[in-house]
Amino acid sequence: MPDTVRYGLISTARIGFTAHVPAAKTSPNSEIVAVSSRNLSSAEAAAKEHGIPLAFGSYQEMIDSSEIDAVINTLPNSMHHEWTIKAAEASKHILCEKPLSATMAEAREMAAAAKANNVVLVEAFTPRWNKQMRVARKLIADGEIGDVTALEAGLSFTTANPNDIRLSKPLAGGSFMDAGCYAVYAVRYAMSAEPVSAAAFDRKRAGVEVDTTFNGFLKFPGSGAVAHVWSSVEGPSQRVFKATGTKGLISIPNAFDEKSPVIVTRDGKDEVMEMTSTNRFQVQLDEFSECVLHGKKPEFPVEDGLRNMASVLALYEAAKQGKAVEVEQV
Repeated sequence: MPDTVRYGLISTARIGFTAHVPAAKTSPNSEIVAVSSRNLSSAEAAAKEHGIPLAFGSYQEMIDSSEIDAVINTLPNSMHHEWTIKAAEASKHILCEKPLSATMAEAREMAAAAKANNVVLVEAFTPRWNKQMRVARKLIADGEIGDVTALEAGLSFTTANPNDIRLSKPLAGGSFMDAGCYAVYAVRYAMSAEPVSAAAFDRKRAGVEVDTTFNGFLKFPGSGAVAHVWSSVEGPSQRVFKATGTKGLISIPNAFDEKSPVIVTRDGKDEVMEMTSTNRFQVQLDEFSECVLHGKKPEFPVEDGLRNMASVLALYEAAKQGKAVEVEQV
């Protein structure tokens, strides 16, 4: 039995080389051996620059290759569906960049294709591998801040490039599809629960067809906690996570960063919990490869991706309708 999973990158998207390639170099059971592009010269240039052995001039050619066991799908959101299914049909396991897809129907078809072809499909949300989010989740579960009444999670950065794929409607872009899905995941993960209703408001920068700033609200069952989830591609860099309870507050000043402290505030006093996490992209690859090599059940199976999509799409629908809507329970 092999002890290493051989991965191929579908596309030359930046995240493949800034995040997945470095993670594979330190992973004990993963290696990236191929990269594909729509033209061979682009693939060859990327392979040479990043020390990747194989280059393919089409996605399909790489997917069909016996030289790889799994793919990392870093294509634009609108293309996740087609190429995840094609990879599954070629018996390749798929680590798919977030969001899983652009619609619930597509996401379900992706999950069904993976099951039918007996391959692993996981959505690549890395912050859930950080100690910081795991500590926050446990503190909430243990009642350390009492009943949770409110949460906030948001990400922002600035992109002025009109050709940025994150601003493309045909490619299923939008600040919330790109960054807001992280915020949704953070509050779902922290609460260990699924929201039941959503309300939202969006803003579109002049000349842009997708949301450039988005503010959403998700209501959770039980305590009735409401999470404010937001994103923007037209503001200063921020990564926010806070959970407020009847007995205290949990905050992660630079949420999703491996070196951020977790601060617990009770009775006006801060308990600062310093911690450092292993690179989250490596931990993600390590676990995914374990699932491929040894049949381990993913800690976060594809159904978890479907549930996150349900909340994201409910928020978009709420913004469109201008009223609160129910979140589909998957």
